[in-house]
Amino acid sequence: MCVASEVTAVTARAQTAKEWQVRGEVGDAACNVEEVETANEQQLHEILAELTNTTYFRLFPVDLSRKCKFWNKQKETDEDKHEPSCSAPAEEDPSNPFGGGSSNAFAPAEQAPTACSLDLASKDPGSMKWAPATTPVDRRITEQEHVAIAANDDGANDCADADLPEFWMDMCGYDAPPPGSEDHGALEYVNLQLNPERWTGYNGSHVWSAIYEENCLKQSGSVDDMCYEERVLYRLLSGMHASVNIHIALKAKTPKKGVVGREDWSADPARFAAHYGQHPERLRNLHFSFVVLLRALRKAAPTLGVMDLSLGQDKAEDARTGALMRRLLDTHILSSCSGVFGAFDESMLFRGGAGVNGEASSPVAELKSQFKGVFHNISEVMDCISCQKCKLHGKLQLLGLGTALKVLLLPEHLHATALSRSEVVALVNTVAKFSHAILAAPELAAAHSDASTRAATAAAPVPDLSSAGIMTASSDWTPATTRSLMDAAISAVAALASDGAIGAADEDALVDAAVAADPRVLILARHYGVGDPSKFAQHALRAVRSGPFVGYSSYTAVASSSVKSSQVDVVVVGGGLAGLTAALTALDRGGRVTLVEKEGYVGGNSQWASSGINGVDLTNATNPDTVETFESDCWRSSLGGGAGAATGATLGCDAVGQSRSKSNDDASKSDNSTPNKNDSCSALGGPSPESVEHIPTLAAGSVETLTWLRDRVGVDLSRVGQLGGHSHARTHRPASGMAGSTLVLALQKQCETYAKSGALTWRKKTRVDEITMDPATGAVSGVRWTTKDGTVGFDSAKSVVLATGGFANDREGPDSLLRKHAPDSTRFATTNTKGTTGDGHKLAFGVGAQGVDMANVQIHPTGFVDPNDPKASTKTLAAEILRGAGGLLLTRDGRRFADELGTRDYVSGRMLAEAKAEAAAGGLEVGEDVSLDFALVLNDAGAREADKHVPLYTQKGLLREFDTVEDLAAWLDDELRAKDMRGHHAADTVATVRATLAAYDAVAKSGGPDPETNKTFFHNAPFLVPSGKFYAGRVTPVVHYTMGGVRVDNLGRVVREGGDGSVIPGLYAAGELIGGVHGRNRLGGNALTECAVFGRIVGGDVPVASSSFVDAGGGAAPTAAAPARTARRDVTREELSRHKSEESCWVAVYGEVYDFTDFLDEHPAGAEAILKYGGTDGTAIFDSVHSRDMLDDFDAVGPLVD
Repeated sequence: MCVASEVTAVTARAQTAKEWQVRGEVGDAACNVEEVETANEQQLHEILAELTNTTYFRLFPVDLSRKCKFWNKQKETDEDKHEPSCSAPAEEDPSNPFGGGSSNAFAPAEQAPTACSLDLASKDPGSMKWAPATTPVDRRITEQEHVAIAANDDGANDCADADLPEFWMDMCGYDAPPPGSEDHGALEYVNLQLNPERWTGYNGSHVWSAIYEENCLKQSGSVDDMCYEERVLYRLLSGMHASVNIHIALKAKTPKKGVVGREDWSADPARFAAHYGQHPERLRNLHFSFVVLLRALRKAAPTLGVMDLSLGQDKAEDARTGALMRRLLDTHILSSCSGVFGAFDESMLFRGGAGVNGEASSPVAELKSQFKGVFHNISEVMDCISCQKCKLHGKLQLLGLGTALKVLLLPEHLHATALSRSEVVALVNTVAKFSHAILAAPELAAAHSDASTRAATAAAPVPDLSSAGIMTASSDWTPATTRSLMDAAISAVAALASDGAIGAADEDALVDAAVAADPRVLILARHYGVGDPSKFAQHALRAVRSGPFVGYSSYTAVASSSVKSSQVDVVVVGGGLAGLTAALTALDRGGRVTLVEKEGYVGGNSQWASSGINGVDLTNATNPDTVETFESDCWRSSLGGGAGAATGATLGCDAVGQSRSKSNDDASKSDNSTPNKNDSCSALGGPSPESVEHIPTLAAGSVETLTWLRDRVGVDLSRVGQLGGHSHARTHRPASGMAGSTLVLALQKQCETYAKSGALTWRKKTRVDEITMDPATGAVSGVRWTTKDGTVGFDSAKSVVLATGGFANDREGPDSLLRKHAPDSTRFATTNTKGTTGDGHKLAFGVGAQGVDMANVQIHPTGFVDPNDPKASTKTLAAEILRGAGGLLLTRDGRRFADELGTRDYVSGRMLAEAKAEAAAGGLEVGEDVSLDFALVLNDAGAREADKHVPLYTQKGLLREFDTVEDLAAWLDDELRAKDMRGHHAADTVATVRATLAAYDAVAKSGGPDPETNKTFFHNAPFLVPSGKFYAGRVTPVVHYTMGGVRVDNLGRVVREGGDGSVIPGLYAAGELIGGVHGRNRLGGNALTECAVFGRIVGGDVPVASSSFVDAGGGAAPTAAAPARTARRDVTREELSRHKSEESCWVAVYGEVYDFTDFLDEHPAGAEAILKYGGTDGTAIFDSVHSRDMLDDFDAVGPLVD
């Protein structure tokens, strides 16, 4: 950094704002900062604010849907490796603003003059991480505005002419495409007044890094050493960066009810100071950029003064807009501010002459081409901003700068035909933004100065740190220095906390250390505090967590006095995917966690999920999926409906289709858990969703969650499929093993590392009886629990996370949630484990939580009917991947009746419609015997795709293999009583099945759609092939998922009943327990997604008193010493056969014998699933369910020998 004295710079930051605010010459322009600020405050700012609030200038045409072309770019080939590249920091460094590479976009031809190529996929994934689309833009346009837009869409000329002097006509062609072009058709008008620039939580450092990196100039000693063209472009970008940061700092703190001064979005002066306290040159660049924009306004004044700014819908509004523009361009203002409007001299650009360091410059034409090429590339980088509002303002301001350059570099006689409406709108709004930023910067600086002065006045006496042993007393290190460094540290922490970059616990730890003048933290503040706050926090947290600084008694005393007792940070109730994810996320942040699970093993229902976990994989360039498409699929599914649901199949309607509807008004007034007598399904089937507010969070969060599971948890999710209701393949599963059990075991393994270190406590076979509350504050204080042996205990914690799953097996008893909210559902079997009884719902409702969508219970169409126990109340789910792989659903007599890839409510509805039709024709009544049984049939190709599922289900006797159509038809006759069907009965089942398959193959060959079911995807067709096998099983509708649950906010905090939106302090919920995510119907694969996404959210939000269990990077906790291994020995089959009881259970897997005795109670599927294979070779069943790396946690007794 180009700062003469770090101590002096930090000390100055704590003094008055004027001492570190930019003053003097702007540089590269014939004016000073004071002149710019005076003209802005006295003349320009008010006019610009009024002008940008007119209809013409607040409606900005922009394309926010264009995909980023850089993140997934192919890695360089061998022949490309000689090309130089550069790297740049996210926040520009004025001494080396473009990094350490040697490429120069403006260098002479013999120095490889091509602009550097962005290849962000090859960069460090931590710094170049992709983020999901977030903070959507408010796209509302009034009817009057829409009419005005349609009538006045500009007709800018095609600016593709490369001949000089028209060369600069296409400067803005990327974001202001000419009318009639394909790109122009993608533009949509956005009301800028409805989308103010403010903090969104988005970390755009990777995008800013790419912007500076794309401006990949020759490395110079400083900005002043650059050639003029390089310097101008850099300073314009830096000025835009400053404008963005200032506007974010102005609205950085979210509104908080009941907090004085926080009723609306408020400023964060500390954030501003962290960016600019030591870098006034960045603010100087803002002033320079403003001057360039004003010069462009003056040069374009003849054209702008006569431009038609009317929209034709409101004459008064049109007249006002024109008057404001003329006032801005008024000769009096131009002359009174002439020192500002004319300060920049564009004629200095591209004059040739000496280049950098006295070297000969490139030919002028080549230099121009490179300059424009760099700007175009930076324009494309804007598409890589995943925060939609951030992208909107980024594109607006970059287009404004581009328009200014275009005006300055084109001959004036071309302006009239060169400027489009979008460019003029962008130019004026960008000038206004920079004007506002310049006006606000001194106010933010003064506010920070006042806060620093108050803090310094109130602070305790500052110790002389020379006594610490690592700092020597000298003339440049005094108590005043210590105080200024304390201020620097606290300011950096405040900025990071405001950005959401650190949690509350880390913020507390760092502030405590700074206030206590921990010398390690202050030294770090000296070198990192302002220049790189993230690095400061990373190193400071490691230092603080290592324990108090030895040799400095004052800090030791403060640290010791603030240490809490054995209270844990959070109690997680429930050990399924949501609970494990929340626990690991909190543990990675340095928290202490207790996880309570009522079963003897973790996993819950998550362990049985086999189809996969949904997620938008933005690293896969071949998959056209987007967050927006995923979100759209979820919205459509949440509404229910379709041919199937219209039959009354969806839960909430009884067997004869009686309606129990709930109005939206009734829904909003209903209490937390009491059923409304009017609850029921509408004509489309199922109660209307009370809320699906969390669909955007689910879809957007799936992106980073997928990455987290792969990179942090280490799960293989290399296979992907398309399930019913999805527009694209986005359901990820491991290459070996089932998705649910693989995820659970991987998370359990990571959590176990923390258990060995003491950071995590497992409480299994323990039921939480009560959430305890602090009567004084109404906040959570912990939980009371009882073990299976009757032991009663209490865990104290400031936060409790409920992750107990749904209530799909809560059938009996006076407090049965199914009987209370969805009584019709109790006539169906369920796929859920015996523990899925809504424990968390009851705990939450007991402390005043609000419920949502409790009547919406999902009937899944394909639960396997076990031929050995057809009346079992709990059934195995036939995973959705079977239909995704091309499986067909047939009636008992061999007919297709639905699009197998339809949503679950649709397919279940079609099943019930078939059953009703048979009953109406005099056949079996609905629900009688096999009336609701159907056949699920796969061919060889589909079975190969579902190569883990089919062997597993076949071994369990749920699928059968058939060599011919005749064999399949005979099975339908014998097991499903095909010939007893009424209504659609055919004498020859073989002929019916063959005709069904032949018709399907024909439609598949034609590409569809199927005229009977409208099916459009025909995976793994055809069915009738020589020597083709079939796999078939009996399936029936089953209760599978409860969409309703506890209402939470966007951080997973449980909302109180009463409708005011307030939360129960300290109480969180995640997973199937929460409502507001799925509406009437859940898409296949979204269960695991919901658990992981919201588990990460709550685990990241619960306050933790950071301990020493994890470093700042979130690595694994220290592990206990491993026990000594028993010597391996050969095991004969005879010896193996003797170990098949709960006291000693051995199983052979892949030729090795393992002792699973101690694991029986821990096994997610229960002890019986292992005991069944005790004393035998269980390789086949293990291979069909698990991945081999599960065995890494077990030491083999030895090899199996004959």
